[in-house]
Amino acid sequence: MQNYPPTTPSIKDHDQYSEEFIYTALVRYLKEHGYKVQKENRLKEVEKADRIIVASKFFKKEIIEVKGYPVNPENQNTVTPKASAKGWFSEALFNSFVNFSSFTDAEIAMALPNVGRYKTIISNLNDYFTVNDLYFRLYLINEDGSVEVSNLNQKYLHLAS
Repeated sequence: MQNYPPTTPSIKDHDQYSEEFIYTALVRYLKEHGYKVQKENRLKEVEKADRIIVASKFFKKEIIEVKGYPVNPENQNTVTPKASAKGWFSEALFNSFVNFSSFTDAEIAMALPNVGRYKTIISNLNDYFTVNDLYFRLYLINEDGSVEVSNLNQKYLHLAS
């Protein structure tokens, strides 16, 4: 996994778990690393927009599904964020596969906050993606807006950047 610090100061006003923060930090990272970025929102059945980034560099297109991390609003007894995170991750992974079928000749990826629960889920998936030689890039966004580039397939970690 490679870590890329932000070249601009982090935005302290944003919640580092929100999709908006993840989206903004990744777009900044991609542009700083020579990508052309097209932003795209797609409405799902429940009318909540998916956050998708379409980026290209050197004639390679990448479709990146952006997902935040569930947080419990204060004074509400709902499902815990840890329990919800698996569902959120699964939804983002599924949406990435759907994105692959919607965009021809593009690689798929996900952007997530770099939190312990997501890292645990990722480590549980590494063997499957590695044994089956499936390429799937991950952008893990740190609290300060820096980006760690990884891959669900351990064979491709050296190509993460």
